[in-house]
Amino acid sequence: MASPKETNVTMGSLEKTPSEDSALREPSWTPEAERKLVRKIDLSLLPMLWIMNLLSWMDRANLGNANIAGLTSDLRLSSSQFSLAVVIYYGISLTTFSFVDILLITGVVGYILFTPLSSLLLSRSRPSLYLPTLALLWGVVTALTCLIKSFSALLVVRILIGVLEAGLTPGMVFIFSSWYTPSEMGKRTAWFLTSAQCGGLFGGLIAGGLMKDLEGARGMRGWRWLFLVEGVVTVVVAAVGYLVLVDYPESGKARRRFREEEREIAVGRLRRAGTVTGVGLKEKGEGKGSLGLGRTMMGALGSRRVWLFSVATVMYSGAAILTYFYPVLVRGLGYTDPVMAQYMTAPIWGVAVVFNLGSGFAADRFPQYRGLVIVSGLVLISLTAVLTCVIHDFTARYVLLSFMTGGLWMAYSQCLAYLGDLFRNLHPDVRSFAIGMVTIAAQMGYFYGAYCFPAENAPKHLLGFGTVAGTSGCAAGVYFLLWWAVRYSDRKSARTLLEVAG
Repeated sequence: MASPKETNVTMGSLEKTPSEDSALREPSWTPEAERKLVRKIDLSLLPMLWIMNLLSWMDRANLGNANIAGLTSDLRLSSSQFSLAVVIYYGISLTTFSFVDILLITGVVGYILFTPLSSLLLSRSRPSLYLPTLALLWGVVTALTCLIKSFSALLVVRILIGVLEAGLTPGMVFIFSSWYTPSEMGKRTAWFLTSAQCGGLFGGLIAGGLMKDLEGARGMRGWRWLFLVEGVVTVVVAAVGYLVLVDYPESGKARRRFREEEREIAVGRLRRAGTVTGVGLKEKGEGKGSLGLGRTMMGALGSRRVWLFSVATVMYSGAAILTYFYPVLVRGLGYTDPVMAQYMTAPIWGVAVVFNLGSGFAADRFPQYRGLVIVSGLVLISLTAVLTCVIHDFTARYVLLSFMTGGLWMAYSQCLAYLGDLFRNLHPDVRSFAIGMVTIAAQMGYFYGAYCFPAENAPKHLLGFGTVAGTSGCAAGVYFLLWWAVRYSDRKSARTLLEVAG
């Protein structure tokens, strides 16, 4: 049984103020006023975060595109070295100590420390400044990638980009949970992640176009132009982000963008949904409500939900490495022309968009079953991966790979929405740190995933698809357990509140 002090750290407080009780009983605003507010929130957050994530995912996908566009031959990389360049973005490696290993350890420490600390900094700072600054810096590093001439230089830029991009996705989850209610999270997260899918879609098309049209222009290879153009565009977008993004409902910049009445509705509807806000903490006499690093970490580490979510995420996140190997896998399915292999990744991403948006709307329609939507996506991944291992017809495997991708994004988008939903009753500092912890867990899966598709296993890649099938199936079981445990806990809490009220 948690002590009162622990409860205060992890749950904000179970004691409701009179204003909280009135907000829970009857809203003081009209549905039309709330709809107008939500549309205004959408316009203030979604477009800019969507574009930032688009550029981030184009960078990730473009490493795979550059792989077959000449990067590996120009830098004289082996298959294992390219896998290392992929995985170093996430800061995960186990090797003996050498010069390269020092770089790897730097990546490990940088990413693992920066992800939760970045989330914590976001909860205590201004997203309208913090996120554009990250985008500005990773844009500069991406542009400088066009100058690399060695494997070591490639590792350095991937480490830097990984550290800088580490704050974007957990930052999105935290900001969304600070503005949206549970029944709104699924659609917004799904729309946000269409940027990732468009990044994969456009990344393949742009890479194909650059390889064909800019190859050799001004003495540079096409893949170098790819990183240069993307980096410059990212810097421009970051500059606009300083002007467009808003902070939290109770922040100063939100006061300039939203009227007082709108801010009261924004805070009130969050508290009705059980979200711990800075305003609520002030009313409880906790000042700004900021916790020390020690209490924040203990609050996150002491949550069973955080650990269950992290374990399940480690299991299935290895399947996400498929996004880096789509061009290689498609080429192994029979599309041997490099340009055609780039273009044939586009329909796969199109299927991902359909599954992503469909799952978002379905999960928001029935938010109590969001966990089962995740389980369904993971089961689909596992089944299609098994079939890919036993079916060797090129066309059939291409279709299976498309549905596997659909299941992957179906699960991923609703995992992010579920993450913000399950942790919304935590103290804001604890919530942000917990989101960072789960994000780290997601990167752990890339450690084994990046080495599951070596070139010597082409074109069948039985090791890779077999691993995806097994880990996704196990993750489905853990997520089902988490969903069932949360449902049981929520029902028990509801009964207790009714007994107290009665």
